[in-house]
Amino acid sequence: MVVKVPLNKRIQTHAEIMGRHGEGERWAEQLIDDGRNRGVWISGPPGTPPDPHIHPDFNEWWIALDGSTEWQIGQYEPVHSAWGDVIMAPAGYCHIIEPKQGVQAIRFGITHPDSNHDIKGIKPCRYVPVDAGQSSPNLIHTKLQDVVARIGDNSNWVELIVSDERNYSTYIHELPGTFNQPDVHADENRWWVVVQGKVEWDIAGQDIYTTGPGDVVFVDAGVSYSTKTVGNEPSIRISVEAPKS
Repeated sequence: MVVKVPLNKRIQTHAEIMGRHGEGERWAEQLIDDGRNRGVWISGPPGTPPDPHIHPDFNEWWIALDGSTEWQIGQYEPVHSAWGDVIMAPAGYCHIIEPKQGVQAIRFGITHPDSNHDIKGIKPCRYVPVDAGQSSPNLIHTKLQDVVARIGDNSNWVELIVSDERNYSTYIHELPGTFNQPDVHADENRWWVVVQGKVEWDIAGQDIYTTGPGDVVFVDAGVSYSTKTVGNEPSIRISVEAPKS
C-alpha cells in the first residue's frame, strides 16, 4: 500500500521521509508526479516476500539507497545493489526484488503513472550473465562506484544512465565550489536525488536549501534555480529530465 503524502515538495530530505515510519517497517510513499513518472520511495526490510511481475510496454527503474537489495531482471543473473546504483527492468522483463541487508532496504522507483502489478512473472529456468548484450545507457545494473572509478573524481562530469521515451537521466559529478548559473526549464518539471556530498540550491531567487545524500529536490516548470557544491567532497546527484528531442 502506498502512503499518501504531499506530492512534488520542493525539498524532501532523507531524514524527513524515513522519520515518518518506524525502523524495519514495510511501506511506500509516492513523492513525485512529474507528468511522465510516479516517483515512489519504497522500504522493504530483509525477508520481505517478492512480487514478481511484468510491465509489458514501459521501462521501470530504481535508485538504490539504504541497505542492500537483490534484483533478478528477465533472464539475467541476480545482482546486488549498493547506494547510488541504478537498476532497470526493460519493458516486458519480469523483475523480482528481494531486500537482503540492513534494517531497511530502500529504493526509489521511477515508474509509469499507470503502473500496476497485475501481470505476474516467474523466475527463469536459467540465467545469463548480466553484462551479456548490454550497452550504456539503460543497463540492467549501473554501478555508481564503477562509473566514478572509470571517469575519476577530480573533475566535473555528466554520465548518461537512462534514455528512453519518458526520461533522460544522468549522474552529475561536481567538485567542491562548483557553481551553476541560474537555469529554467519552461516546459518540464525537473527533479534530482542527491547521492553524495552536499548541494546548495537557490530556487526562484527566494529560498536557499542545502541538501545531502538521499534528499530529493523538485523544481516546477518555469521556476529558476541554481546549484553550488558545498563542503569538502565532490557531490553526485541523479537528474530526472524529459527526453531529449
